Amino acid sequence: MNIVHPVADEWGEDYAVFAASAEHVILSEPLAAFLDYAVTERLRPVLMTSTGTRLSPFVSLAMRRAGGLWAVQSAGGATYDGLSGYRIDTLRDLWERPGQGTERLPSYTTLATTHEQQFPGVLMFDVFAHQRAASDTTVGTLSAAMISALGGSPLELWGPFEPLVDRWDTRVLTEVARREMPATDALHGLSRDGSFVDLFVGRTRRGILEQIKGGVALRRYPDHIGGLVQTASQALATIADEFQPTIGFVSLAETDIGTWVEPAAKRPEVPLAVIIGPRGVHDLDIDAAALAEKHDITMLGRKRTPSLLVRFSNPDQGLWAQLVAFAHDLGAERIAAATGLGRV
Repeated sequence: MNIVHPVADEWGEDYAVFAASAEHVILSEPLAAFLDYAVTERLRPVLMTSTGTRLSPFVSLAMRRAGGLWAVQSAGGATYDGLSGYRIDTLRDLWERPGQGTERLPSYTTLATTHEQQFPGVLMFDVFAHQRAASDTTVGTLSAAMISALGGSPLELWGPFEPLVDRWDTRVLTEVARREMPATDALHGLSRDGSFVDLFVGRTRRGILEQIKGGVALRRYPDHIGGLVQTASQALATIADEFQPTIGFVSLAETDIGTWVEPAAKRPEVPLAVIIGPRGVHDLDIDAAALAEKHDITMLGRKRTPSLLVRFSNPDQGLWAQLVAFAHDLGAERIAAATGLGRV
C-alpha cells in the first residue's frame, strides 16, 4: 500500500525530504509547510533539487532557521551535498559525515577570482529592536530604513510565501502582526533590485521585539572590504539614531546570481560592523573605555543614553576573530538576555 505524506516526498525516523523540480526554487506555501512540519516534528528537513537549481534568498533563510540540508542530483543520478559539493551515497551522509568524500561537484573545486568570473555579493543584516506595545506602534519601517541605508531599492512587495504579490504597506504589516501575536511567522519583503528582508515580531515583557534579517544586493563581491565596513557602519549609525535598536549586525556574503544561490563554492560570510543601542549598552553594562582598548568602537547619540558602534576594520587580524573577541568580552549570556532572544 502506498502511503502519501501530506507535505514530504520521502521520510524516515529522523528526517523528511522535499523534492523540488524547478530550476528556481522559491519559498512556496508547500515548501514553507514542509519546513514547519519538520521543525515541529523535530526532523531534519532535506531539500532535494537538481545540480542546476538556484534557491531564492527566502529559501536560504528559511532553510537556515529550520536547520535544513540540501541534496542535489546530477542528470546521471549521482547525489551530492548541496552545501559542500561532496558526493553522498545516502541522505544520512548529509549529517553523519558532512564535508567528507573524494568526488566533488566541479562548481566547488574553484573559487571565482577574476573580474570576469567574480560572483555578486550581498550585504547581510540582522537587527533586533524593541518597541512599546501601543496603538501607534508601526511594523515595517525599520526594514525599509535598513535596506535604504545600505543602498538598496525601496521595498515594493511582501507576503507570507513566494511569489510575493502584495504591495509593501506598513499599515497592513502592522495589522497582520497584531493579529498574529504573541509571535508572527516570517513576513517577507522584496525590492526591485533583489534586496530582501524577513521580518518577525514577538511580544516580550517590555513590549514587542522586532527582528529583521535580510540582505542588500551588490553588483559584485569587492576586492577590498574597507569601503563596505564604512557603508555598514554608516547604515547602523543611521538606524541607531532613528530606531535605537538593541543590537544590529551587518556582514558580507557571496551569492551566484543577484541574491540567489546555487550549489557552488563561495567565500565565507564575514562580519563588518555591529551596533548596540542604548538599551543594550545599559543591559550589557558596557565599559566603553575598556572595550576601546581592544576594539574599533565609536559612541553615538546622547552621553547619558549612548549607542556603541563596533567596526571590524582590521582584515589582517581576521574579521571573525575580531567578532569572536568582541562577543567574548561582552559575554554570550548577557547578549542573549539583552536581545530578548529567549522570551519571544
